[in-house]
Amino acid sequence: MKVQYVTLLFLVWCFHIYPIDYNDPAANLTRDLEIVNYWNKKTAERLPVTFNHLLQGGYWNMPSARMGAEGEVGIGYSSVPPYRNYNLRLQLIDRLEVSGNYRVFKGVDDPILTPMGFGDRSDKGANVKICLLHPEDSNYALPGLAFGFEDFMGTRNFRAQYVVATQVLLEQNLELSLGYGRHRIRGFFGGATWFPFRKCGYSYLEGISLSAEYDAIPYRKEKIEQHPGGRVQKSPLNFGLKYRLWDQIDCSVSYVRGTAWAWSVSTFYNFGQTTGILPKVDSPLLYQAPTVTEPIGLRRPEEAVAQDLLYALLRQGFDLLEMTLDWNECGQQVLRLRVVNNLYRVEQIVRARLNNILAHLVPENIEVVTVVMETQGFPVQEYHFYTEYLREYADRTMGRHELEVLSPMTEVSFEQSSIAQQIFKQSQEWWNIEIFPRTHTFFGSSKGKFKYALGINVGLNGFLWDTVYYSMRVGCTLISNLHDVSGVDRLNPSQLINVRTDIVRYFRQKGLTIDQVYLQKNWNVGKGWYTKAAIGHFEEQYGGLATEVLYYPVGQYWAIGAESAFVRKRKVRGVELTTKIRKLEGFQRTYRTFRGSQYFLDMYYEWREAKLDFKLMLGKFLANDVGGRAEIIRYFPSGMRFYLWYTITNGRDRINGRTYHDKGVGVSMPLDIFYTHADRSRWGYGMSAWLRDVGATSYTGMKLYDQIREQRLEW
Repeated sequence: MKVQYVTLLFLVWCFHIYPIDYNDPAANLTRDLEIVNYWNKKTAERLPVTFNHLLQGGYWNMPSARMGAEGEVGIGYSSVPPYRNYNLRLQLIDRLEVSGNYRVFKGVDDPILTPMGFGDRSDKGANVKICLLHPEDSNYALPGLAFGFEDFMGTRNFRAQYVVATQVLLEQNLELSLGYGRHRIRGFFGGATWFPFRKCGYSYLEGISLSAEYDAIPYRKEKIEQHPGGRVQKSPLNFGLKYRLWDQIDCSVSYVRGTAWAWSVSTFYNFGQTTGILPKVDSPLLYQAPTVTEPIGLRRPEEAVAQDLLYALLRQGFDLLEMTLDWNECGQQVLRLRVVNNLYRVEQIVRARLNNILAHLVPENIEVVTVVMETQGFPVQEYHFYTEYLREYADRTMGRHELEVLSPMTEVSFEQSSIAQQIFKQSQEWWNIEIFPRTHTFFGSSKGKFKYALGINVGLNGFLWDTVYYSMRVGCTLISNLHDVSGVDRLNPSQLINVRTDIVRYFRQKGLTIDQVYLQKNWNVGKGWYTKAAIGHFEEQYGGLATEVLYYPVGQYWAIGAESAFVRKRKVRGVELTTKIRKLEGFQRTYRTFRGSQYFLDMYYEWREAKLDFKLMLGKFLANDVGGRAEIIRYFPSGMRFYLWYTITNGRDRINGRTYHDKGVGVSMPLDIFYTHADRSRWGYGMSAWLRDVGATSYTGMKLYDQIREQRLEW
């Protein structure tokens, strides 16, 4: 594309410098290219989206029907007297905007928690906006249409529902909205944004916009406006100035309610669609040379073939574990390779690199190549390559897609003839050291709004006897303000056995702690069936024994499995296990005998067209409550994942007089977004609405489905 763009500029320059005879075919081509370039720019032209004080597509306090690009993540802060707002936004799909807000009531004490050190009163909220029609869908000929729900979870003190239409007038650099709301947004509202310098040609002026809105919130009503200082309104018109810097940072200042100045700052980045913040300059190019197809024999012995493949695979990010020569039932000579993928998240990238390596290095007298892909000490799937097709691929008479159709992914075949000859074998690495951050966070503690323990983890992992995976993590907390957190909810103490709510006691430890040490063995038993066994200290709170069985055939969009675990609570210090667990009677601490168990029927489904994964767990949870947990995972092309879960059990946990069901959100980010090379490492963070014992489970080692799914990802 860059070459085409430079060529086009050169032709346009020639068009202006030299006289052109339009009867000349070359002149007609230049004119056509100019026309194409003009309309390409015209059809791709978009008016920037602005965001309100809650980081929703909108103006100041009112929303619009517009939203960001799919995969966009935003974070921001706004000071809107009498509130301070901490905001988060995610464009989950093209037509669904999800945002969350943490409001702090400036100067208003919480009647219960402030005397304990909590500070000003606060409130959490979650919002969704669903777009029925984008203005861009009709190239701005028709208005966009959306409806939304504000603060639909939790206390719902700021709840609102609305529908809004937005018309974009691109030539005038103007956006107009009209909507109608209920509850906090009451009646008709409207807004406008104008970019006066969008086409001026000066980048430092193009990001300036002027916004005004008719604010439909009835601030004077005590039931609507929770803050006494916010019940003064002299005008329903809010207006101000916004500025976008480097197309990633938004700043604004506004005058709201006719009484106060507000300001905000936020930033956003499309983590879902990005190919990486840094270019992958350190990733190797697809293998091209040298080409060595000499048949196995005196001039190229088996050891030389093994060496060629070993180093080529290693440079491309794979480990060759074993190489075997065999013959199949058709009398064809088969080269069988056991390979581990160390770097790549997407199965198509793995295939592309294997295609090139094999096409240039497989001996001519080999008729079939079988590549068995392994992960965590067990085989997951295999590919069958026919040498004649590899040669056509190397000669460019066959494309990649044709080769992949003719070399399909299949279940692992374990049969070998009695004359199979092992040429090369090496063990998997028995040790590997990792250093990564240790972060534990809590929101809404009675002793403060945000509590944390930050430190480092040193991990040692590898394989024993080539197939048994072990993991050990030693942690050390460096900075923490958990010393005054009690581990008992001061307002709604959990009346279930405390399988999770006392975890803060474990996070308060000083010095070195052994956070994890366990063994795990996985098996592929054939025909899509897999099993697992694990034993040890799985996490800070629990140790024990776990098993799992899974049916996940190659090429299927679904899987089904069952898992069980028998665990004991770890003592707060050391590595000993105990059979005692805390149980609150009101606020009174008592202790019960605990022999923990959890067991589930697991069902999985991939909706590949929508890039969604679904998971359903039915069974018994740690606190002896029975029910189910549903999880939805949204995958993005960059490898980022956003997930939500909701659990319903018979635990009858009560919060503020209502039955609580565990729910939460999380994100998992591929770290190679920040690297100059491909890498499979990930960072994840999840948060429940409340830290409770209902619907709680213990980590029991790596799940079979997750390990296999990672090897079959198509994006």
